[in-house]
Amino acid sequence: MDIVPHGQYIGSEPYDKWVKPSIVLVGESNYSDAHLFPVAYKLKSTGKTLGMPVPGTGTFVWWEQQIDPSLVFGIPMGGWRTPDGKFCENNQLEPDIRVANDPGIIATGRDQQIEEAVKALQK
Repeated sequence: MDIVPHGQYIGSEPYDKWVKPSIVLVGESNYSDAHLFPVAYKLKSTGKTLGMPVPGTGTFVWWEQQIDPSLVFGIPMGGWRTPDGKFCENNQLEPDIRVANDPGIIATGRDQQIEEAVKALQK
């Protein structure tokens, strides 16, 4: 039921929000925003992370092109900090559930991380 004060619709609680358990897969190849997203996910206690440790990245960089356009370098402009004051740069994210994918098993079409994520969510 929507509340309509003085005949004006002011919105309603979303009915299509996700309220079930969730899990985020993380890994060694995650970089920048793919590191910052699971950090925020864990900080907000949204759910568990599963996979392998994520190297600490996430510094904001301003890219500059030189006179020779093939030369480009990045100037660090800022970084993301957790509430305890630690920068995410150089601080590895440890997953809640550590699971490595075996390349031989991946080659057969199975993904051990997805299998373990499903098991964790079914608990």
